[in-house]
Amino acid sequence: MSARYKISNKNIYGFKTNIYQMFLLIPVIWILTFLIEFGLGPILYKGYQKDVTPEEGAAGTEAGSDIPVAGSIADMEQMGTFTLITEGVVINHDTFRAGEEVYHYIKLPSGEKVIAHINKKAILETDEAGFYRLPAGVWREWEAPEEAMIYKNLVTDHYVDMYGDYVPVLEEAAYTRTLGSAASAWLYVIAAVLYRVIGVRRKRFAPALFWKRDPLLPRNDMECWCASTFAVWAHSFAMLEGWPLVTGVHGSRKVLSNFRKVALGEQWDIRNRQDGIQTVHELVERHAGRLDTEYPGWDLCRATQLLGMMYLVKMIDRDEMDREFSKAGKVIQQQFSSWDEMAESYLGGYQAWLVRSGNQEAAQYTERRRNIFRRLKADLNGPYSVPWRTDLTWTPGSSKGERTVLKRILSNYRAQGV
Repeated sequence: MSARYKISNKNIYGFKTNIYQMFLLIPVIWILTFLIEFGLGPILYKGYQKDVTPEEGAAGTEAGSDIPVAGSIADMEQMGTFTLITEGVVINHDTFRAGEEVYHYIKLPSGEKVIAHINKKAILETDEAGFYRLPAGVWREWEAPEEAMIYKNLVTDHYVDMYGDYVPVLEEAAYTRTLGSAASAWLYVIAAVLYRVIGVRRKRFAPALFWKRDPLLPRNDMECWCASTFAVWAHSFAMLEGWPLVTGVHGSRKVLSNFRKVALGEQWDIRNRQDGIQTVHELVERHAGRLDTEYPGWDLCRATQLLGMMYLVKMIDRDEMDREFSKAGKVIQQQFSSWDEMAESYLGGYQAWLVRSGNQEAAQYTERRRNIFRRLKADLNGPYSVPWRTDLTWTPGSSKGERTVLKRILSNYRAQGV
């Protein structure tokens, strides 16, 4: 059997870890949105208006008195920029559509028929009722669409461009309101992304997409092997997420509080780095170089477990954890010849500890953990598929090391839902 281990299966997207913090950001986002809309918006509007407004006299702009009126194609060719005077009926009815654009048929005073693309927002009234001064235009070459071919004697190799580069210009109120809405959406997206990035870096939860970059996954075979020594413990509690995380779980506020105050503080009397390293050394040195001690697996596996917990609560850094992992792991390899031997010693010590603690169900609790070991051992890519004689050498300042086994493990390691 080969299971596909699930990364951060308690909190894959981080939304169970103090999600209220995301909601607390909403008032902040509203305030920032308000400042952008009513403070920055009017300033940016001036630049926006300047960028989208065509130059005076350009095609598509209002034709002032300085723009000459053309009466024929010859006039248009000669003038370069010009305007036309036409009746309202032409503007409203003599049209056809080509794609998204609306064009007009215009009969010039010369009797020639042409096609025009007109920016209606730049049309001006004249002193004569029913007649209008069209926007500034230019005579352009083109290939007329089929929709235009309904009139005889229609000039189709050119058209009158009275639209140019015109784009609708928003009023200032509409612009600032749109800017505020866009800012609100982007601020929330940025806040959500930062929440995740910061959360992953603080080891609160796993990456949602690039989950193999989880900082709590083993970085080499040595870390992978040492995480396997306390895999049974890492799968024994609902709060924990399991192997191969080198800490057994991600560091949500609840987990960190439990580790600091209860697991390390109350149960082990570990309040700081010095207390923790001293306790680990006592557990390891009690069995180093001796083969006649009682239940060495119980002490030694708890030593590596403590190191993972201390790293998660920032009592020690990764380099120190690896150094102590290496020391404890080598003693474990000296004491036992297989994962089975280590597990039997660990389970025997666990049961003896429960009995000394007065637990009336010591045998049942021990059997539960034994079943966890059996299940994990049956997994072809589980913690006990890591070779027992893995090299546990630690090099100061180096986080790389051999990764042959780790690559195999991670190839079968999937984020929940993937």
